[in-house]
Amino acid sequence: MSDRSGGEDLLHLSPETVEAYFTAGVQSAFTLDGRVSARLEIDPQHEQMRLLCPAVGSDPDVISYERISFDRVGILGAPGEWFELVVDASGMHYEAYVLLESVVDQLRGGASFRHAVSESLSGLKDLLASRKRMSEAVITGLVGELLLLRHIISERGDEAALAAWLGPLAEEHDFALEEFEAEVKTTQSEGRIHLIGSETQLLPTPGRPLYLISVQLTRAGAAADSFTLPELIDAVRASIDVSRLRTFDKHLESLAWHHADADLYSVRYQQRSVPQAYLVDGEFPALTTPRLNEVVPQRALVSGVTYRVDVSTLHPTQPPAPLATFCEDTE
Repeated sequence: MSDRSGGEDLLHLSPETVEAYFTAGVQSAFTLDGRVSARLEIDPQHEQMRLLCPAVGSDPDVISYERISFDRVGILGAPGEWFELVVDASGMHYEAYVLLESVVDQLRGGASFRHAVSESLSGLKDLLASRKRMSEAVITGLVGELLLLRHIISERGDEAALAAWLGPLAEEHDFALEEFEAEVKTTQSEGRIHLIGSETQLLPTPGRPLYLISVQLTRAGAAADSFTLPELIDAVRASIDVSRLRTFDKHLESLAWHHADADLYSVRYQQRSVPQAYLVDGEFPALTTPRLNEVVPQRALVSGVTYRVDVSTLHPTQPPAPLATFCEDTE
């Protein structure tokens, strides 16, 4: 853990500096303000920011705030109890910092810790409520679908690609092409382990082959071929005719993507491997409605089926065009 001293003046961090602390991936701690002994801790692993101050006065009331918690703690080498205000900074690194900086600023003006927290939360609650990042699972899944969508656009054109993209419409399968369907599953794990969300997700439509497309991502830092979610979205938008951009944007909006929140998505990704395709046939390990009906007693009482499937040791298939040039060549 690094430690730096802030003297008597309030140490102000820029958005770029706050983001750099989280990107570094190492827990950091330093004095934010020496006058009121305010200490800031940044914990990238848990996506948290913590403010520590000597415990003077009554506790703040934060019970109604989902992303904020409070405790009284001891600090090694420091006398007495300390107030610890913890903010879940997921998707809002700088907003979390602004909140804690506001608390310290009010402490410098003579406010009690309870009052400083109350006033700061009141002033920033609208901002904090309106800036919500999609979950990592949704982001990962969207990246995989966009990678395949971009490929289909390059092969078949944007009109056909957008017509085939059903993922954001909550259909069972992500893509429905002329002669087959595809379910894109994306993971950040080292193995090709994918979460299947229902008993019908890997159930082929009668008369139409279904392929599971396995995409692996990894966080990339500053790698040359890396990209952020906003960069990928912009790249796909650039390949779509202006007359069809509204269709594309509506698909993204259905997943809670908003262009105004692009700065919340700074993580850079790259593909860990070449995608692989697997034909979902009679030998594929899928839990589907017909299979469950055959073996589960009182089947009507079982619902909400989700499971994980590891395809790492399965032999991939060469899918038809236009997926053939997207996936690993197995011939």
